[in-house]
Amino acid sequence: MGIVEVFEKGGILMYPIILCSVISFAVLLERLFFLRKKNIMSSPEFIIHLASKNAWNEIANEVKKKNDILSYILDLVISDTTDKDVSKVTEMYAKNVSSDIYRGISIPGIMATISPLLGLLGTTLGMIKIFTRFTEAGGNPMILAGGIWEALITTAAGLTVAIPSLVIFRYLNYRADKSVAELEFVLEKILLYRSEKTDDKKSDIKVPEEINDNMD
Repeated sequence: MGIVEVFEKGGILMYPIILCSVISFAVLLERLFFLRKKNIMSSPEFIIHLASKNAWNEIANEVKKKNDILSYILDLVISDTTDKDVSKVTEMYAKNVSSDIYRGISIPGIMATISPLLGLLGTTLGMIKIFTRFTEAGGNPMILAGGIWEALITTAAGLTVAIPSLVIFRYLNYRADKSVAELEFVLEKILLYRSEKTDDKKSDIKVPEEINDNMD
């Protein structure tokens, strides 16, 4: 018996089950493409090196040339003209961008939940159909035996889709968490150099002697 024949015996609910598998696989391919390192941080070491040299103008020029998430966040932070704390501004932009990293990851998890339920529904409907035919045939056991395995096809198909979908969901969630953690580490390191620069500026400010005399 071929796959096509088994699919046909599974009934109409085989179509949404197959659709669940297609959706999970499509999300996997899209997220793997998006979560490539060059899309998250193309050259973090170079940016950190520039930050250590307090070359913020060079960083501003460099991030405008790239399309990765790190460059996008740094461009927003450097272009921000408000007097708010730099770390809070960076955190605000990072939270906004992190939603793109996690976008669509929950979809395979949803497919992993829906597909076995569709399979169970198909089996239930198949069993109802079998017992109806069994009763109409006067209790012929051959009808009952031959129909049960057909009814279980959708359950097997649903589980076959659910297990890989769950693996895809867990793996993509791991990749997203790892990308966010690496991004946060680099941003914190860059902010550390920037805060050191700010502290140096404050320490360079000299208090006029008149003020010192008045304070005495």
